[in-house]
Amino acid sequence: MIKLKFTIYALVLLPAVFFAGCKKDLGNYDYTNNPVPVIDTTGIPGSYSVERYDYLTINPPVNYSGLDTSRLQYSWLIYKQVTGTTTTIPESKVLGSARTLHAQIGEPVGSYKLELLVADKENNLKSNVVFNVTVSSGVEYGMLILYPTDDGADVDFVVTKSAFTAAANEKWLKNIYSLSTGSPLSGDPVFIAQSRRSNTVQNWITVGSSGQLSRVNGNDFSLMRQDAALFQRPGEVIKPQAMLFSSLNSNEILINNNKLYFINSTDPLGAIFPGAASGDYLLAPYIAEASSSSIVAAVYDEKNHKFVHPSASTYTMLNFSVPANTSQPFNLNDVGKTLIGMDRGFSNYTLSFFKDLSGNGRWLYVANFSGTDNGLLGIAKYDMSALPDITDAKFFQSSEYGYVALYGTSHDVYVYDYYGTNTASRALSFPASETITCMKIFKPRPNYNITDTDGRILYVATWDGSVGRLYEYSMNPTSGAIVATPLHTFEGFKKIADIAPKARGAGSL
Repeated sequence: MIKLKFTIYALVLLPAVFFAGCKKDLGNYDYTNNPVPVIDTTGIPGSYSVERYDYLTINPPVNYSGLDTSRLQYSWLIYKQVTGTTTTIPESKVLGSARTLHAQIGEPVGSYKLELLVADKENNLKSNVVFNVTVSSGVEYGMLILYPTDDGADVDFVVTKSAFTAAANEKWLKNIYSLSTGSPLSGDPVFIAQSRRSNTVQNWITVGSSGQLSRVNGNDFSLMRQDAALFQRPGEVIKPQAMLFSSLNSNEILINNNKLYFINSTDPLGAIFPGAASGDYLLAPYIAEASSSSIVAAVYDEKNHKFVHPSASTYTMLNFSVPANTSQPFNLNDVGKTLIGMDRGFSNYTLSFFKDLSGNGRWLYVANFSGTDNGLLGIAKYDMSALPDITDAKFFQSSEYGYVALYGTSHDVYVYDYYGTNTASRALSFPASETITCMKIFKPRPNYNITDTDGRILYVATWDGSVGRLYEYSMNPTSGAIVATPLHTFEGFKKIADIAPKARGAGSL
C-alpha cells in the first residue's frame, strides 16, 4: 500500500510540475544583441616591408553597426615572429593608439607580427587583425646628422639623389640612434664618423658626445660597444673630441681627453682602443690622414704648438724630422700658433688653418703627411690675414680636386684661392637670423659608386634659435664655385653639431 500511494502521488504531481514550467515568465528583463567592431581589411595588404627607422602607415576602416565609434579604443602591437617550436611568448610593444597607424619602426632587422586590437570601452567587446611585417636595413649611402635633443644627442639619416644618384628613394630617417639603443647619447653632441673598409666586415659608426662614446653598426645602427667597452684600459676618461678613419692606412684615430688613441682592426668585437699614446702633449681636436709607412696620423700639440705623430710600435708621441733644408716653408716642430681647422685637400695634402697666439694673423699651412717622414713634408705657407672676414672664420673645408678651400663665418661662406691669387670671395650669405653651425664638403670614403658626386656637394647647417636647417649645394670641385640655389633644404632639426657622409663601400657586408 505504501508503494501504491507513492506512485499515485507522483502521477498527480507530474502534470502540476509540467504546467508550472510552461507558465509565462512575467519578470522585467532587457535582452540586447551587442555588436562587435568589424575591421575591414578589404584591399589592405596582409604583409608589409619597411626599412628600419622609416614610417609604416596602415589605415583600415572599422565598422560598428551604426554605433558611435567614439566608444572604440585602438591598440597597435608589434612583436617578434616566433619560428620553430618554442614556449617563449614574444614581448609586444605598443606602436600606436589611433585607428590609423603612422609609426616609425625602430625594431631590429627581422620578421614581425603587427596586431590591431579594437575594443568597445563600454562593453569590452573586442576584435583584432594581424599583419606580417618585414623590417629591412635601409642605412646605406647617406648623410649622418648629429644634433642635440632635450635630454642628450641623436642622429638623423638623410638621402638625396643629388649626392647619391643611384638611390632608389630620397628619405629622411629621424632619431635613429635613440630608436636603436632606447635612449639618446648623454651630454652635448661632438662628432660622428664612419669606419668602413671595403671587402671586409668593418662597417661601423662612431658617435661622440661630451658624456658618451658609442660605436654602432653601419648597416642598421644597432649598438656594438660604448664608453669603457671601447678601451682596453680601465678607468679611461670619456671625453671624445675627434675621430677619423684613414682611407690611406685603415687606422681608426681617436682624440679623447686631448690624447691620441688608434687601432687597425676589422674585427667588430676586437677593435678596442689600447691606451693613449704616451708623451707630454695636449691635442687640438683635429686629425690629418697620413701614410702607413711611417706616419699613422698627423695631429697638432696645442700645449707645445707643433705637429706630432704617434709611433705605431711604441705608442709614444713623436716629433717630426727636422727640416732637411732651409727651403722648407715652415718647421713642423715649431709652428707657434693655434690650430683652428684642418682638412684633407688636393693631392692628399693636409691643409691646416692657424691663428696667431695674439693679434689677428691667420695662416694656411700645407703639408704632405701621406709621404714618409723625410724632413721635406712642408709644402707651402700662406698668409690669410687680409682675406675678408677671416678673423670671424669658424669652419674650414678643402677641395680634393683643386687648389681651393672654403671658410665659413657665422653667416657667410667664402671660396679661397690659396695657390693662385691668395684671395677669397663670398659665395653664400645667410640671413642674420640664421647662424652657421657646421659646414662639410661631401667626401665619402670609400667612394665606390658615388665618384660622380664625390667632392661636388657642400652641406651647410644653420640655426635660428629654434629651428635647425640643412642646406645642400652643388659645388665645382676644381674652382670651388657654389651654386647659390640649394639642391635641397631640410628644416626641423635642432642645432646641428656635425655632419658625416655614410658610404656603403664595396664588397661583402
